[in-house]
Amino acid sequence: MTLDKSKVPYTGPYSVDGSGKHKGSTALALKRAMSRLGFLAWEPDVWDEHFNQKLESALDRWDAGGKNGYAEGRYDKVRAAKVSSGSHKGEYALDSVCINLIAGEAKSSPAALPELGPMVKGGKLVLAHDLTHATSGIPLYPAFDDVFYQGASIIAPEKLTVTRQSSSNPGQAFYADGASKLRWWFGHRDRTPNVGRVFSKSELIGLTCPVSTGGGPHVHVAVNVEKYPGFGAGKQLKHHTNYTHGAPPIGDQLAAVLA
Repeated sequence: MTLDKSKVPYTGPYSVDGSGKHKGSTALALKRAMSRLGFLAWEPDVWDEHFNQKLESALDRWDAGGKNGYAEGRYDKVRAAKVSSGSHKGEYALDSVCINLIAGEAKSSPAALPELGPMVKGGKLVLAHDLTHATSGIPLYPAFDDVFYQGASIIAPEKLTVTRQSSSNPGQAFYADGASKLRWWFGHRDRTPNVGRVFSKSELIGLTCPVSTGGGPHVHVAVNVEKYPGFGAGKQLKHHTNYTHGAPPIGDQLAAVLA
């Protein structure tokens, strides 16, 4: 059994640094839960709302095979976690105090970050990418390149609806509207789907095609935020223009307009 999502809504991602929030009631709830599971000392008078290294280390010890921080995967695991010994054996790690803290954060937040997955199974989450260049000929669609090998199975980072077919010289491309209100352009793929086609999150959207420029085969992922809450017409994400890293991660930029 797992605590229902309506009772314990997703309020992440959280991280010590990089993409995600660094402070909030959920961090306090996680400290309490990790203590109930035996991975943190019981110090309710000391705990605060910072997602710190001590909490991340506790999460990593508890969920040794998981990703750092608190994102979708650990959200599901935490809702299912139960105390294994002591007077609270069999109880959910997230007790009523934890649940109230998380629900309070969800209620007070104007919106949550979209739960964007990776472009390839097991890859880096889109929210953690920084944008390294503009998309030539397509204003307001800054981009990053990912998955640098030919024939890679590219998957949808969220639910997508194809709005326009395109090409990417070389390869095929398409525009899509995401469930999050982000708009996308995916290039250097082996196919272009029909307009109106709907892809579920993590569904195959194509394979990387042969490319001799830009570092070889890859998928070009361009993101437009004009319809995303907090931005507006003519706005775009901060990005570099020379294929170098160092721009703020996508997740940090989206979180900033929700703060």
